[in-house]
Amino acid sequence: MAYRVFDVKVAKVDFDASKLVIKRKNARAGKARYLKNIFVIDASTLITANDNRTITLSEIKAGNRVTIDFLKTKDRKLLAKGISVLN
Repeated sequence: MAYRVFDVKVAKVDFDASKLVIKRKNARAGKARYLKNIFVIDASTLITANDNRTITLSEIKAGNRVTIDFLKTKDRKLLAKGISVLN
């Protein structure tokens, strides 16, 4: 089953391990807390800019806003299949 996370902020990009860490705010019952998710990026992951050109992982910087399409693997990792950089 595929999932999508809309308009989240990139907290960290790890080029050596091909990982992308996002930070998003979760507000419940008047309390706001931040959740971090780590996405694994493989060679088949399509990364596009907002003008529809293909870019590499090294062009994504911390602080960028992205939309991520991902799958959950059997070992509970989040495998990114498509990343759209919004800014």
